[in-house]
Amino acid sequence: MLALATTLAIAAHPAFGWRKAGFTVRQAVGSLEASLPVLALYCAFFLAIALAFPSGTPTAEEAAFQLTMPGFEEEPFYRGLLLLALDRAFTGRARFVGVDWGWGAVLSCLLFGLAHAFGYSSGRFTFDAITMALTALPAFMGVWLRLRTDSVLLPILAHNFGNSVSLLV
Repeated sequence: MLALATTLAIAAHPAFGWRKAGFTVRQAVGSLEASLPVLALYCAFFLAIALAFPSGTPTAEEAAFQLTMPGFEEEPFYRGLLLLALDRAFTGRARFVGVDWGWGAVLSCLLFGLAHAFGYSSGRFTFDAITMALTALPAFMGVWLRLRTDSVLLPILAHNFGNSVSLLV
């Protein structure tokens, strides 16, 4: 909650702005129809992982958390605020699959993957390349959704589905 509050406070600063960071429910004109195939691919990716690696029965707390907080906290930061800041720092763009990609997209996805891949346990640091791939690759779909819709709404919904689908199947 503190991380989300911090992200929202920074995004409220005039140097950023909530709308520029994608903190809106309003979607870009015509973007919902274009987003459905990407959204379906994102959901299918996580459904396949859930079916391949079934999880145990979740607690009510675990289910409630996975259905809400990962997307509500991580998407506004990684696909909203960080993407905006990095895109301003690295201004070059290339049009690919209907959106203008910048280094901010690449870097925010890599940072998202790294944040999930690094760990610390039993007095040592670990790095899991599989976790890196399983988070960084779908993060690109989340960035595409954010860039296409001008909103973090669909990335939030997709993220929470991806985190919780293994608890539901």
